[in-house]
Formats: sequence, structure tokens, C-alpha cells
Amino acid sequence: MAEENLEVQPTPSAETDPAVETAADRVDLQSSAAGSIDADPVEMHGSAAQRVEADTVRMVQSQAFMARADTLAVEQSSVGVLRATEATLADSSVFALIGERVQAANVNTVWLIASDVEGEVKTVFEPRSAVLMGAAFGAVFGLLSLVSAGLRRR
Repeated sequence: MAEENLEVQPTPSAETDPAVETAADRVDLQSSAAGSIDADPVEMHGSAAQRVEADTVRMVQSQAFMARADTLAVEQSSVGVLRATEATLADSSVFALIGERVQAANVNTVWLIASDVEGEVKTVFEPRSAVLMGAAFGAVFGLLSLVSAGLRRR
């Protein structure tokens, strides 16, 4: 029986099916696209992936819909949902950033949930602002309900 070697996974080219699923001990993508990557470590340069899961991920000028890692480094990239224990980001955009320790330089995000944040992160919603927005929405909704009930009594 032949032993399968999974130490180096061939990099799918941009011309191949973009829904490629990759599982290996190590993945290096350069100017490529993949559907799902489950490996360690993962290096992405000018590449795109729908889902990336690894202990260590490094992305440079790349995009991912979802990334989950223990240690993640992102530079000049875009990520939809990012979950990492330790994340280092520079000149990047993330829709939802969830992490324990985040180091950032010029990062834009809509949602930020983190225990410890160092650096510059421009956030639309963080836990405190989300609570305040929810309270304001509840107050406006309650006031409109009272006005509506008062107008119906007439």
C-alpha cells in the first residue's frame, strides 16, 4: 500500500476550479484561489479563499470570506469574518474581527470583539457602542409604541 505524502500541497492555479478544497500539512498560495483550506501553516500572497482554518495563517494582499487561526498575520488584505487568538493586522479591512489579542495598524472593521487591542482600529460597532445603539433603538421603539397606542385610543 502506497503511503500518501501530505507535507506539501500543490498550489491551485487561478485557471483551475476556484472551488478547490485543500487539506494538507502546509499550504502556500500565490496568485491562486481556493474554496476551503484546512492546513498548518497557511501562507497566502495575492490569493483568495472562501474559508481558511489553521494554527498559523499569514495573508498578504489576499482575501478570505472566513479565517480562523490561533496566530494570524494579515497585511493589505480583506477578510469577512476573522477569529484568532492572536491577530496582527496592518493596512487591512475586516467585517467582523473576534480575537483575544489584536495588534493593528490602520485597520477598518465593522464589528470588533477583543480582550486586548493595541494600535489603530477604526470600528463601526464594538461591544459598548452596540449596547448603546441597542438601548437607543429600544427607547425610540418604546416611544413610537406609546405614541401609536395614544393615537389609536382617539
